[in-house]
Amino acid sequence: MSVPTAELTAPAPSPDVAARRDALARWIGGGRFYFWLAGAALLIGALSLLVPSTPSYDPWAWLVWGREIVHINLQTTGGPSWKPLPVLFTTVFALFGKAQPDLWLIVARAGAVMAVGMVFKVAWRLTADVVAGKPAEADAAGQTGWARRLTLLAPLLAGVIAAGSLVNSVGFISNNALGYSEGLAAALMLIAVDRYLDGAPRQAFVVGFFAALDRPELWFIWGPYGVYLFWRDPGARKLVVALFALIPVLWFLPELWGSGHLLRGVNRAQHPRSNSAAFAKCPVCTVFKKEAWPTVLNRVKIPGIIALFAAAIGLWRTRDAWWRRRVVDRGARARAWLLGIGLFGFLWWLGVAIETEAGFSGNNRYLVLGTAPVAVTGAVAWGWFSVAAADVVRRLGARAAGLRELSRPRFTIPAGTTVALVVFLAVPPWIGKNIVSLPRTHHALVYQAHLREDLGAAVSKAGGAGALLSCGTVMTEGFQVPMAAWTLGVHTLRVQATPTGLVGPPWPAVILQTRAQSNAHLLPTPAQIIVWTRAGARYKQIAHVRTFRVFSTCSAKRRS
Repeated sequence: MSVPTAELTAPAPSPDVAARRDALARWIGGGRFYFWLAGAALLIGALSLLVPSTPSYDPWAWLVWGREIVHINLQTTGGPSWKPLPVLFTTVFALFGKAQPDLWLIVARAGAVMAVGMVFKVAWRLTADVVAGKPAEADAAGQTGWARRLTLLAPLLAGVIAAGSLVNSVGFISNNALGYSEGLAAALMLIAVDRYLDGAPRQAFVVGFFAALDRPELWFIWGPYGVYLFWRDPGARKLVVALFALIPVLWFLPELWGSGHLLRGVNRAQHPRSNSAAFAKCPVCTVFKKEAWPTVLNRVKIPGIIALFAAAIGLWRTRDAWWRRRVVDRGARARAWLLGIGLFGFLWWLGVAIETEAGFSGNNRYLVLGTAPVAVTGAVAWGWFSVAAADVVRRLGARAAGLRELSRPRFTIPAGTTVALVVFLAVPPWIGKNIVSLPRTHHALVYQAHLREDLGAAVSKAGGAGALLSCGTVMTEGFQVPMAAWTLGVHTLRVQATPTGLVGPPWPAVILQTRAQSNAHLLPTPAQIIVWTRAGARYKQIAHVRTFRVFSTCSAKRRS
């Protein structure tokens, strides 16, 4: 579309409808909504620490980097790719010492909660606008009291389906519970969209800037939008130039400082772990078909695809009413946004798949920035369907003798919503089998939390970090390297990862042996320790705390 969507404004509604919309806008619109959403999300994030909690691999590296920045001793070599957004937080949190990991977990989990709230809000507002002017909605809007409130059922249904779809998407709970930042980035992305829809393009650009500090792929959207804003709004030009300049500074200069190589993060991203889809026979097929596509239930994404076609057809048929017009119908504007958001979601999935094909690490947590828009699109489709069903009920009631009462909005709107909800729930089980298992997810998260607790206890039982480091090199299971580095207070490179196969000398002086998951192998393997022992290493188990065993070649006297 060549028409700037910021200029697509709807004609003035009737006084009653306008009053109702203004009251709702005051309640959920502007900064007030984000303030309350952020407050509630942070509270939920803090309360989540009541259950065993821990960051995972990348978040532990961000925590190490934050602490190193505070001590002006950054070393990024040996960790994952650099990511500015989370390190902004972990650097500040490093000032709080041992509370740093929990503070980051609160923010990461709050970001995920905000993402859920934002898919609800965006699905709500798009549904309300898409169905604006439909017969059932218009009839109800002309009445008073609770009858008018029935018009909120379709947006409410869409919001609930969108939020539920995101929560149920594969890896959403576990990834964000472990402190990954994609949930926060998705929330920021949707807030940027919401602010633009509210007529605050500068705020949308600023919020989009922070989202672009988490995923560089967003530059392909945020960058052109900045160019557009620079062209359309002369007063925003200094802001655009400043944030454009900050992006490369925050993404590349810390890598130059910490590793000596400006593009170290890019090179690191092209060396994925052995379990990455990049090593599949067809990486793009594996990511899109086996990882991206199952993240959202078919009963959500299939109706979403249908809604995209319906929106495109509707826009084409009514093009004379909106093409190059400054005042555009609410419904046409909403259909344009629905089409754009939905296409972005599916193209994001495809983009991650293509990146994986090119050799980058295609972790499934990257998909959430596409999953959220897809969930919104499918949810709007169900809200749209509920209003269409209400119109069918209205026409049937109007034609049937003696059933005119059933054609009134107080019956048709609840009936349409009920039909949509029943159809949604009645879809056969074979469509969308990826319902998240909460017991399995809880078990996996608790085990990861035990790793954090047990490592600290094992290090203390073995004589403390100083004793182990003075012994010599330290090795642990690969995914635990950043956590071990943070616990020992050293650079990530100071801790070695387990070799991929049996190797000979040299051997590490200290081994922190554990399992990545409860059903994984102990690493380093007992066979590897035997190989080193036969080569001359004199290992002695000096600590064992549930998930961790500590072996050392140093004498007890030296450790003390």
